Amino acid sequence: MTPNTPVTSAAQRRVQWKLIDRALAPYSTDSLIVLLQAALTSPDSQRLNDHLLLLLTRVLRTPHRPGRCSGADDLPLLVEAAMQAARRGIVTGRDPSDLRARVRGTAADDQLLVHPGQLTHPLLWMRSWQLTALATDEPLCATVGFGIGDVLELALRITDRALNHLTPAWPEPVTEDTHGHQVACHLTPAEVEAARPVAMADPVELVPDCRHPERAACALTWLTRPIKDMPLRYDPEAPLLGAVLALTAHGRRLPVPAGAATDALAPAVARLLTLIPPAEQAPVETRLQELTVSRLAQLLGLDHIPTDPGPVCRITSPSHRYDIAVVSALAGDQLAARVEEGRAALADTPPGRGRLVVYGGPRFLGPELIGDTAFLHVEEVAEILYDADGDMALWALFILELTEHPGAKGVFYEDALDAWTAWRHHTTFLPPGPDTNDVVVVRAATRDTVWERAAADADTDHVLAGVGLPGVRDFAHARHIPPDAGGRGTYTDLEHVTSQGPLLVRVATVPPLAIVAVPSGHPDSPLGPSAMAGLADALRSRLTTVGALAAHATLPDHAPLHVQLTVTDEPHQPPGTPSDSDAATAEPGERLLLHAGADPQHARIGIDIDPLFLEAFADGSKGHHILGRLLHQLIAEVRLGRDAGPGASADTFTTAWTATHPVLSLATNSWPLVAPAYTVPRTPHLHVRALRTAAAALRRARVPAGSWHGAAAYRRGGPAEQLLQTLESELVDQIRSYEPALLRELARHLNAAWSHRTRSLTQTAVNLRGPWAANWQDEAHRQDAAGATTALQLLLEQALITPPAGDRPADVIAVGELVALAELLRNTGTTAVAASRRLHDLHLDIDPSGLFTLTPAPDDEAATAAAEAEHLGFDASAYHNARQQRMIAAAAATEPTLLDAAVLAHPTWRTETPFTAPDLAPTSQLAHADQLLKQHWGCGFDALGAVLATASGWPTTPDPTSVITPKALVAASASWSGLPTDHLHAAVDRLRLHTDNATGTTDHAYTEVERRRRLLTHPLIAHHEQLLILPWLAHAALEMYGAYLDDRRLPHSDLPAPVAQALLRHRQQLDQHLELEVKNAARAAGLPHRFRLLEKTAAALGVPDLIGEIDLLVADPNTRRLWVIEVKNPTGAVAAHALIQHIQKFTGRYRDKLLDKAATVAAHAVHAAKACGVSDTHAWRVLPLMVTRTTEPSAFIADPHVPYTTADHLTAVLTSPDDPAPGWVAPPERAT
Repeated sequence: MTPNTPVTSAAQRRVQWKLIDRALAPYSTDSLIVLLQAALTSPDSQRLNDHLLLLLTRVLRTPHRPGRCSGADDLPLLVEAAMQAARRGIVTGRDPSDLRARVRGTAADDQLLVHPGQLTHPLLWMRSWQLTALATDEPLCATVGFGIGDVLELALRITDRALNHLTPAWPEPVTEDTHGHQVACHLTPAEVEAARPVAMADPVELVPDCRHPERAACALTWLTRPIKDMPLRYDPEAPLLGAVLALTAHGRRLPVPAGAATDALAPAVARLLTLIPPAEQAPVETRLQELTVSRLAQLLGLDHIPTDPGPVCRITSPSHRYDIAVVSALAGDQLAARVEEGRAALADTPPGRGRLVVYGGPRFLGPELIGDTAFLHVEEVAEILYDADGDMALWALFILELTEHPGAKGVFYEDALDAWTAWRHHTTFLPPGPDTNDVVVVRAATRDTVWERAAADADTDHVLAGVGLPGVRDFAHARHIPPDAGGRGTYTDLEHVTSQGPLLVRVATVPPLAIVAVPSGHPDSPLGPSAMAGLADALRSRLTTVGALAAHATLPDHAPLHVQLTVTDEPHQPPGTPSDSDAATAEPGERLLLHAGADPQHARIGIDIDPLFLEAFADGSKGHHILGRLLHQLIAEVRLGRDAGPGASADTFTTAWTATHPVLSLATNSWPLVAPAYTVPRTPHLHVRALRTAAAALRRARVPAGSWHGAAAYRRGGPAEQLLQTLESELVDQIRSYEPALLRELARHLNAAWSHRTRSLTQTAVNLRGPWAANWQDEAHRQDAAGATTALQLLLEQALITPPAGDRPADVIAVGELVALAELLRNTGTTAVAASRRLHDLHLDIDPSGLFTLTPAPDDEAATAAAEAEHLGFDASAYHNARQQRMIAAAAATEPTLLDAAVLAHPTWRTETPFTAPDLAPTSQLAHADQLLKQHWGCGFDALGAVLATASGWPTTPDPTSVITPKALVAASASWSGLPTDHLHAAVDRLRLHTDNATGTTDHAYTEVERRRRLLTHPLIAHHEQLLILPWLAHAALEMYGAYLDDRRLPHSDLPAPVAQALLRHRQQLDQHLELEVKNAARAAGLPHRFRLLEKTAAALGVPDLIGEIDLLVADPNTRRLWVIEVKNPTGAVAAHALIQHIQKFTGRYRDKLLDKAATVAAHAVHAAKACGVSDTHAWRVLPLMVTRTTEPSAFIADPHVPYTTADHLTAVLTSPDDPAPGWVAPPERAT
């Protein structure tokens, strides 16, 4: 009877060597070493590392023998024998890291290729050892003759040599989505041949390349062991070869495989740390703590670094709501105690703040259950911040969420970076809901995200290393983007802020190119960060996408071209021209506008620009041409100096360059002096926190759970109204709970938001006029939301009505949370109110947890059909997108005012614009409206404009907002404009927003636009007895007032009736202008037409019974189409009440009349065609068409009946071969 003996762990580790020896016997020792070294370095054999290493060590431990030369085809049989002999499976826990990405690590300032080995995050480990080496290497060198840094460098040079030889021979990766390719040994004869020079090369050959050869030689000796003396016991937690970089066997020294070299580092570091003399332990630990604190301070961008951090160093962030305790430990058995000391130091952290212990040293903590404090290695912090692109708010929110873990008792993870990846991807650990005693378990990742990010950076890092710049992850901000049309490879935008200002780097990988731009340090310079970034982007695009230019910029030795762009604030002088006081007598023509040079040895060219050179760009081509000729000459000098040939001829290069869009375009503006950065975080994670706040409020208010749609959802007192009232009360309570400083913080961020929005829209408009316009279409849509101006205005208005009076700090996270909550409220409110006005349907789901969804459409088609009779089916999203697209098109068609050369010569590049009163014809209705305004309000258009312009240009302190008295604003306005002070006082009062007039008179007033006083109509904010001035808000208000006047109206619901009537009569001029546009559009279409066909005239021509005149009748003989066109010029509509009134006017009057006219024309089509001058008796198809000046909301209801378009697109509609469908007729795509 066969005994049933269980297999013990010892038996599991025991190897049946006879099976392996039998498989190895036919082959020569040397050929097997080469074969197995090639396989161990192959990217397709990583999962079989243990079995391949087992084969290699067996070859080395058995006597050297001749035999048949083994090849790639023999490997599968050898692997099969190893798997049978070892009786253990393959590595399947994580997907192998991509070796083909050529990821590099830094050692002794060299970029060396890294093999990941079997480490989970090899790059993190290496960075931790590099930091540790700075603390330990001095005493280690004195004791053993070398340090951790020498060991790390030696290991990396082994991996670099192996990978450099084998990488070119690797086949393309297997792309089938199967599991088979992940475990098979794909080895080619080319790989085996490539491994031959390095498989048995003595590592001592690498010692001279090391920074400290003598120390490296000592380290190599220490890390060399005879193969016969090694136990080679299998341990899943430790590398088979241990702390070994070289093996002696058969009378020679051989390198370990590249992966084993990486795996040797951890045990080698651990052994070295035990060799530090006891007397040096304390100084080394102190030094490690200082390095850890310094590294963290660098990562967090702290200005102050504690000189004596102590065993526990505490760092507090008032703005981002977290507290950090920094500790460090050399020995693994000390790490837990040090971390606990850090946790204890944070015990007094108040609720609502993230608590984090950051530790440094050569070890990482294992799996953790996070309660009230998180634990991260300093290099994990670095990786998280790098993945967040330096977004401190996102990092702070992660720590806050990790330590608060709302809805759960704790968070468990095996790897801290897995927790970060999961949180960032899912925006939360748990969906919003009530608290439970559950623990969130983060699923372990199957890939090394650190390696993947480094792989994405690899090609860019190679270019940066070639020009002597640090790697991607050393920059504060980095972004990989696809190349422009016609380009290849990857573009990378890099930015780093130094004490001297920002450094901008634009990189391309094909051809390899790095453009380093240093903006002017002068705050008013036209070549500031934005302009220099645009110039660098344009140069990169030209030199990588235009064939002749890219060929000229490509060096045959693949060295990257390094272009340096700088700006001088001092005038360049020609050689020999005095630069001292005598320069004052120099002739004007002696000033050089460009200073340039080439350095062929380093493939570098430099251009230093005098701002006066920008005058050459005034005509859009001269400066572009000069810059192109200069670039050609400088690159040609580099090529000739490197024996690379002259490249493209000057004519070829210049012709191609001149055919491209100008690289620089500068325009004048009247923006406020200070342009603050918008720093409020905008991330989905904040929206989840807002949903959590809202869900908790709904649970407290006991809003019933359920599902409703249509009238059942939006009825008075129904679930939608309860939802809105709860959210409105929650927002008020939230605002009141903060300290009074919240109002100033909201004002500061709103000012910055308008600055960001205004400047971004201008930049987008400029780029939409370029050949790369397609790249900016999505950006144009994003920029409108980027500033969150609407949400911040809602918050600031509410803070005026219900002032904050609590004690919660008004930090940037608080503002971000309030903005997210305000956006949630506004979106919910506008959708619900629009549904209650029967604009569209409403579907509302409220979960018992408090989570809700509120959408303007039901989930199924049956419900849609049933609800069609109850509402208009207005598609608000499509309407918004159409309006946005029209604004983008208008911006792209607007030509900017080019920069005046005289401005460039001005010391501050800013000149005061003289006040110009509005030019109103004395007998015009606009002049009459102005006189009526002065009678009723005490001020006219001129005083309103003067006050707004003065507030926009108000000289601010470092805080870009100001608090001034009304008297000061009136005095400044009077000094500039010369207008009567009583008019200006009245204008200030009219533009002031305070508690009384900010309070809405209707329910859900925040959903209204046309009927309430708001910050854009009243941008002077009452602050006690003074005024809070937001220059960018005032600038936006000035532009809005100008836009309203262009539309012949004012943005005031309380406008005196006589003024409104005068403006309405003035608006008739717009109607006449629209009619002219329509007439010109018909002429441009080249079609017979009749403009303003009156009823009597139509009857006389054979078309009787018209119910009104036809604005435009167009006959198209080729398509047999007879167009009946109605032209309307309605005022705009935004809020629900205005939209419904507007749509009802169109659907109840204008549309039906148009259809009646079309029916009449259809009944007398031949006569109607003759009215247009077409004598044709064939059958005609009559098409009604509604034409307006702006995007008409009636086109976006469920059943619009007729097509709608605008006058500027009428020609395209008339000439299109396709009949337009009812609804909005989108303009044709813009050619690029």
